[in-house]
Amino acid sequence: MKLSPLKTSTKTTNMLYSFDDGNTRYVVKCYVGADNLKRCRREKDAIEHWMAAGFDVPRIYDRTIPNIHVPYLVLSRIEGVPLREYLSSRTHPIDEKLRILESLFEQMSNRHRLAVENGDFRLVHYDPSSGNVICSGDQLSYVDFEARPKYRTVIEAAGTELLTLCKWIIGDIGEEFLQTVMQLVAASYDNQQSLLRIMLKRTSGRPFQFYHRWKDRRHKNRHANCITKYDIVDSLFQSLKQQ
Repeated sequence: MKLSPLKTSTKTTNMLYSFDDGNTRYVVKCYVGADNLKRCRREKDAIEHWMAAGFDVPRIYDRTIPNIHVPYLVLSRIEGVPLREYLSSRTHPIDEKLRILESLFEQMSNRHRLAVENGDFRLVHYDPSSGNVICSGDQLSYVDFEARPKYRTVIEAAGTELLTLCKWIIGDIGEEFLQTVMQLVAASYDNQQSLLRIMLKRTSGRPFQFYHRWKDRRHKNRHANCITKYDIVDSLFQSLKQQ
């Protein structure tokens, strides 16, 4: 069995390898660093839970890999490109990118609805980035589930996942499409207004707004292409007003 190192689209302390066995390609994810056994178990539990709920995630295989001395999982390899790479590419037309995002937000809305209705923290992704969504044609799959929950309520966790992922998406596709993307979000979450209100309240409803917005403007002046939480929630607020 020959293991080949894999590059990742996001920074990680872990190590990834691939190998082929017959017509099947596998990924070996080795957990390195603090709490590596806990992170391995957390990811295994999350993947199995998402798969049981009907969402696209890698399949876990019960295989022994020799000469690996840290916790690891053997997973199916999802062929495709990270959403980050897809949205940043100039080879795909914008209409196609927006169609993929519409599908993504509809899937997320369905998942978040299930999570909130059932009080299910495990149906929220706690490391949301466009690097952890894989595009394979029209299919969207999720990877990297080792981050731990850190919110008091499921709806708060779901709103934070959506807000964080939107920041990544706008950074990838370009700020000129901010309002268009947030209109897709507003439409997909039309039946979950309480979740969107949580997003707005956690950012624009905090005390000392003058100070927070001053810090936001200063940060954007220093980092011209940076997308902030205020960019997202202000645009979402305008989209909701137009509905």
